[in-house]
Amino acid sequence: MSILRRTPISEAVAPALDHAFVDRRLVPIIERLVRLGWFSFEVEGMEHVPRTGRVVFAPNHAGWFALDAFFLALAVRRTLGAEATPYFAAADAAMATPLLGSFLRRVGALPASSFRRPERLPAEIRTVGVFPEGVEGNTKPFWEAYRMRPWKRGFVRVAAALDAPIVPVAILGGEESLPVAWTLRFLEPIVGSSVGLPVFALPLPARWKVVFHPPVDVAAHGRAALIDSEYSSAVARRIQETVQDTLDRAAARRPLAQVASLVALARGAFHSTPAGEPVPDSNAARGPAARERRTRPHAPGHARAPAHGAGHPARSSP
Repeated sequence: MSILRRTPISEAVAPALDHAFVDRRLVPIIERLVRLGWFSFEVEGMEHVPRTGRVVFAPNHAGWFALDAFFLALAVRRTLGAEATPYFAAADAAMATPLLGSFLRRVGALPASSFRRPERLPAEIRTVGVFPEGVEGNTKPFWEAYRMRPWKRGFVRVAAALDAPIVPVAILGGEESLPVAWTLRFLEPIVGSSVGLPVFALPLPARWKVVFHPPVDVAAHGRAALIDSEYSSAVARRIQETVQDTLDRAAARRPLAQVASLVALARGAFHSTPAGEPVPDSNAARGPAARERRTRPHAPGHARAPAHGAGHPARSSP
């Protein structure tokens, strides 16, 4: 059992995003780092984000601190305004940590437990971001950069409960800026979560890029998606595949991605046939989505969710 207090759901749903703090303190710091060349920041596919109504963002997660959430929020905030700034699900253990929890609340974080009953989220929360990898994503070591962990399906239930489309998002830069040296799993019984040991205690220079994909509409399935685990899992797999494909393509020339490819190939080289001959795994250098595609037919349209009772996906337009 964690020694940190768990935040009750009734507390967790109270939004506390401090727009003045974000605009006057955080945004100027990031913009200055961009001007100095410490960071670069590029946004692609913003036309896919709906301008009205609720939206659920589903991004990959990387780096020992959630700076990726801030860059996603900054991209949305710049285009759609402060009122569209996403609220993010954060690990309950982090939200219960003194000082850190208070800071996270001010920048728009809510404990992940709040999303167990997403229909109770206040109406003023228009957009939310859920990292389907959870802490497994941002605590993975640098030699597994841009290789996503399996996605949980909870974000699909959130979208169904809010009657909101899901916008898949690929974020690049967290692996380089906040690399993890090792995953400290032994801390989980103490703090309630595994922890990523930083390679360096401050963010390193990085080329940040946020890529938005066409939205996936789960409304056609109705609220049945809340209890249809098979449907939710299928949607989660398709969206993970979309994001992984973008990471594979966009990060191909990044050094950490190349290191991860070599490590994956080295591991695959130890796979053996029954006769004992080593056989390299041709998909080892790709992410989980590539390995999954090797074992099942590929459906047209990566960013689309299968319609209920059919193998073909359904996708909304912006």
